[in-house]
Amino acid sequence: MLTANRTGMATPLPSFGAPQQGLHGLDAVQVDAFKAVLQGVALICGLAHLGFLTLFFQAEVPTLAYVSIASMLGFAGAFQLARRERVAQAWAVTVLSALVHSVVAVLIVGWDTGFHYYILLMIPAAVISSIRPLLLKAGTVLGLMLVYLGLDIAMRHRAPGHELSALVTEGLHYFNVLGIMVMLVSFAGYYFYLLEKTAAVLRELSQTDALTQLKNRRAITEAIRREESRMRRGDHPLSFVLCDLDNFRLVNESAGHEAGNAVLKAVSRTLESCMRDIDFVARWGGEEFLAVLPDTNEDGARLVAERIRRKIEALVIEANGAAPIRMTVTLGVATMTPSEDAEQAIVRADEALYQGKAGGRNQVVSAAAA
Repeated sequence: MLTANRTGMATPLPSFGAPQQGLHGLDAVQVDAFKAVLQGVALICGLAHLGFLTLFFQAEVPTLAYVSIASMLGFAGAFQLARRERVAQAWAVTVLSALVHSVVAVLIVGWDTGFHYYILLMIPAAVISSIRPLLLKAGTVLGLMLVYLGLDIAMRHRAPGHELSALVTEGLHYFNVLGIMVMLVSFAGYYFYLLEKTAAVLRELSQTDALTQLKNRRAITEAIRREESRMRRGDHPLSFVLCDLDNFRLVNESAGHEAGNAVLKAVSRTLESCMRDIDFVARWGGEEFLAVLPDTNEDGARLVAERIRRKIEALVIEANGAAPIRMTVTLGVATMTPSEDAEQAIVRADEALYQGKAGGRNQVVSAAAA
């Protein structure tokens, strides 16, 4: 792509980059994270039950060996369901597999083996899960609590149905304690990941215009403050180009708001194609856009503005199957002087833009120095 080196010469420079598309909503972030955790838990639990299977056959407790086989199949199914985006079903199979195995194991080999801990693990997992509606989540949490309390009352002081040796019982107890620790670390890691991902999405949403995926006014204002400070520290010119689509209201009135949205998106992509990596462009409001051009004097800024004007004039925009739409744009250019702040320079660019509107539109007008 050819763009200006801000001294009037056209040189190849990297594009600003395509706007990030398809930003996930917060619910999608939570579901994606929970899906990954379900897959991890299913894998860990499946491997653990492979160990249980061997142990129970050796200890001559075939019922629990068969339950372990069923649990392994359940966790394998949960893994595949999560992989196929069927998160609710994967969660249901995970809870059912863990619950059945825990209850049956406690009934047969006793409380001291520690299998009941897996029921406790499911409670915080249910609380932070992405399952909806909330009533279903609350019912799952309450059900797990009641099962655990009932099992505690019934089995904590009762002899197991099958007596294991003290060594095996002790080994199972600490194996399960270690397994629960690994699971807790996994869930804590998931929760931390979710918080970080959510914070990143919130930051992105707070700085991005939802329609055009350009920076919004808040984000560009922060960038302007940084560049203004940089300009004051050294001899770095800073220019602004304010762009306003000509007769944009007529597009909405004649072709509808969907067509207007298509125009705004197409113009946004064109603006980005005219930017360097160090430049910023934002939707300033409505059909108005602002480009911030660091290390750019007035001649360079005019060169960029003229390139923008020509590219937008050449656009042919298809929308809603209607007749192709063509647009023009009027641009005001201002280069910040040492005696003013960025806001004053942008006001000058705005005044220059409206001089261009009054002078017939589809033109670039430079603001007089302050």
